[in-house]
Amino acid sequence: MTVSRSAYELLGVVETADLQNIKKAFHRLSKLLHPDTTLLPVDEAASQFRQICEAYEVLSDPIKREAYDKTLEKRNWIIDQDPEQLEIFSSSSAKSIVTDGNRRPFSGGELFSLLLLCIALCISLLLAIMFAVLDGKELQVRPSWLQTNQSNVNSTTTQFINDVNSTSS
Repeated sequence: MTVSRSAYELLGVVETADLQNIKKAFHRLSKLLHPDTTLLPVDEAASQFRQICEAYEVLSDPIKREAYDKTLEKRNWIIDQDPEQLEIFSSSSAKSIVTDGNRRPFSGGELFSLLLLCIALCISLLLAIMFAVLDGKELQVRPSWLQTNQSNVNSTTTQFINDVNSTSS
C-alpha cells in the first residue's frame, strides 16, 4: 500500500511554511515541471505539474489550508490506528478540498479586458449596421422561405373564384 504524498511534500516545504516560501517553492517547481519546458515525457510532466498546481491552490488559500491540515491530522491518526482504512479516507476527503468549486473573483485586469471585449463587440455591430444602411440594404428582411409569390396567389384565387362560380351556376 502506498501513501500519497502530501501537498507539503509535493512542494518541498515544511508544514509551518509561510505563504512566501510556498510561492517560491511553487514557482521553482512550476518552472522545472511545466510540460513545455521540461525534458520529462509530456504525460508525466503534465501529471506532476497538475499535482503541484493543486497543492499550491490548497496551500495558498488560508481556509483551504486549514481544512487540509485537519485532513492530514485525521490521515495520520488513521495510519496509527488502522492503516487499511487509509484508502477509503484518502479517496474521499482529500480531493474534496481541492475541488470545492469556489473560484476567486475576477481581478481588475480581467474585468478591464472583458470591458474592452464588450466595447469592441458593440463597435463591430454598430459598424455593420452603418455599412448596411449606407449600402441601402434593409435592416429587416423577410426570409425567402416565408415569402409567397404574388402571381401564384392571384392566379390560385382567381381559379378558385371561377370554380365556385361555375359550380353554383
